[in-house]
Amino acid sequence: MLDELRDGTRYADRHRVHIAKRDGTHVVQEVYLFAELDINGRFLRVEETTLMLEGPETDRDIGSIR
Repeated sequence: MLDELRDGTRYADRHRVHIAKRDGTHVVQEVYLFAELDINGRFLRVEETTLMLEGPETDRDIGSIR
């Protein structure tokens, strides 16, 4: 976790993900997360975008849903 912010039901964070793949290569991505929380603090809605910091170009979309 690099940064975290909560304002009422709004939540945001910036964190890094380090991925070690089975083929021995590594990927590092920075993730920007924006969310809306319910009154109990559970996520109602989450949106994320990623930025690849290290790794092969072929893994640029490793964090995307297909």
